[in-house]
Amino acid sequence: MTDSSAWGSPQPGHQPGVPLPPGRPPGAPRPGAAAPGWYPDPAGTPAERWWDGAAWDTRTRPVSLLAQPLTRQVVRNTPATVGLGLGALSLLVNTLLVVSLGALVVCVLGLARAGQLGTAGFAPVGRGRAVAGLVLAAVGAAATVLLKGLVF
Repeated sequence: MTDSSAWGSPQPGHQPGVPLPPGRPPGAPRPGAAAPGWYPDPAGTPAERWWDGAAWDTRTRPVSLLAQPLTRQVVRNTPATVGLGLGALSLLVNTLLVVSLGALVVCVLGLARAGQLGTAGFAPVGRGRAVAGLVLAAVGAAATVLLKGLVF
């Protein structure tokens, strides 16, 4: 067991693993200024140590995951978005059904990506866009075949 008085009070910007000098360094808050609570262990261990408001306690606990800042991971399904755009474009320009076929391929990739995201625990992002792109591509292909059949 290490003497807790040698650690000083919790310091903003203190580097883990670098022991604090005995006593209170110049400019440090007076003992008791920091509220009692769990703080990163100044000894540098991957744990939190209890500060009672005046000195470090011998109690430690594993670092809490809830104490870490929560970040929102942005998940995108680019093939689904591109497929929807190509499907819409196939309604306007669809020479030799190239745009419709491209939309169909990219939308199938978007559906596969949505399935992978669902398996990984995320929401199936882009599934609706991929399905809408498939429908638009099919309508664009059908309209192109009908128009070319009537014209030629």
